[in-house]
Amino acid sequence: MQKQKAIKPPTKLDTALDALRAVKDVASLVSERSLLKKAPKGDGHTVMVIPGFLTSDPATSFIRNRLRKLGYNAQPWRLGINLGPANGRDIENLLIERIKEVYLTSGHRISLVGWSLGGVLAREAARRFPDMIRQVITLGSPVSGSLENTSLWDLYVKVFGRNVSIEKLEERFKQACQPVPHVPFTSIYTKQDGIVAWQISHVEETDMSQNINVRASHVGIIFNPRVLYVIADRLAQPDGKWLRLDESIQRVLG
Repeated sequence: MQKQKAIKPPTKLDTALDALRAVKDVASLVSERSLLKKAPKGDGHTVMVIPGFLTSDPATSFIRNRLRKLGYNAQPWRLGINLGPANGRDIENLLIERIKEVYLTSGHRISLVGWSLGGVLAREAARRFPDMIRQVITLGSPVSGSLENTSLWDLYVKVFGRNVSIEKLEERFKQACQPVPHVPFTSIYTKQDGIVAWQISHVEETDMSQNINVRASHVGIIFNPRVLYVIADRLAQPDGKWLRLDESIQRVLG
């Protein structure tokens, strides 16, 4: 767990600018389309994409369509709007049931791609049922620190604070921040993140985990061609033969 004293959440200005940067991410789909053409093709395995806080499957339709074009069986989470674990629904167990359904239908281990809060849920699912998960990729997710280091924390407390103990919620997220030793993990983060302090998207690296810094916004990270390239590169690795992204590629994408 990183020390939180030195970490400050993004300001309101940072959050406002993030929305503007998202426009640039979308526009880069045209200016950097040659990069997408170089992305490695998939092997057909199943990938579930989990949306971020206050979003649902329509928000991740673009990335799922892109993954299908690369050759993957991209699946939505089908659990409605992601309000996290404090909305009166047992969202963690509901997600596990959805993963089991997709796993049994596909007949093989599946990969999880989680955006923001969706990445936290994906990582926790992999911790509980590693035999079903091939790898986890998170996008701007607060996977190594307190939710207080996000610009949405105050909103989250105002909306859901009456329905759940904040202390218990923090304990659940502290548990989710613990390493997942047996499942390959990639945290794609951006130092321009206007929602989540980038430091809490940065995990301790091991032979099974890696941080990849990409220039993007939090909102637009799911449209950014550099991010899409990294996702394609990670997913294209053979099951059980996960290797870290080459540093030379990281320098180009960072």
